[in-house]
Amino acid sequence: MAFKVRRVGHIVLRVKDMERSKRFFKEVLGFPEVAHNERGMVFFSTDVKDNHHMLALMPGKEGANMPTSDQIGMEHVSFELGSFAEMQDAYRTFQENGVKICGTVFHGISKSIYFHDPDGNMLEVYCNVPEDEYRKSVPNPYSRYGSIEAELEGKVAQMEGSVAP
Repeated sequence: MAFKVRRVGHIVLRVKDMERSKRFFKEVLGFPEVAHNERGMVFFSTDVKDNHHMLALMPGKEGANMPTSDQIGMEHVSFELGSFAEMQDAYRTFQENGVKICGTVFHGISKSIYFHDPDGNMLEVYCNVPEDEYRKSVPNPYSRYGSIEAELEGKVAQMEGSVAP
């Protein structure tokens, strides 16, 4: 093969209410708006030097159906955070803003919070767990090993074998 995909460059979400979605991605997830175009699209990036845009929103057609969990297509979009402390901040921010949290999970390789955007698209924020850490506790680092809600709430310390920096 003569080519190799380097990375996922960006995602584009079709949204029902542009202003509502802009507020959600700017105020709840902290994405800086970097551009817009004549078609009504809005572009966001946390680092325009590295990636001119990571996310774009485009207006959906009037009367379009909302996504459902049983449709074929994208299951969710994931955004990496830098630390477990940032995940705890995200969890608190989601709760303060009434974001529908679908679940929290220790996967082995990562810890995740799954939630919905205003249009019902499933999103995820996660932080990585170092290999030397998760190898202590899980046989398959690509599986599900329970909720981390108590850890996110600070009720318990991070479980041994799952400590994310």
